[in-house]
Amino acid sequence: MRRLLRLLAKWPIDRMLRVACVLGLVALAMMVWGVVSGAPLPVVASMSVAQGLGVVACLLFGLSIAAEVARGKPGAP
Repeated sequence: MRRLLRLLAKWPIDRMLRVACVLGLVALAMMVWGVVSGAPLPVVASMSVAQGLGVVACLLFGLSIAAEVARGKPGAP
């Protein structure tokens, strides 16, 4: 557990939040492309690739929140 806390203390929060946002937007664009296009290939791509990108974005966001809590930044409730 201490190893995880030390790793999270060094986690680059700002960069990972930006990466999570970009991945989330790319996943959202792929999902919209699949819905608007209606062709089989875009639908399958949006169901598999976009879901994977969205999961990675969510994990990065969650790890960034955990890193912020592990650092114990002043001003946080």
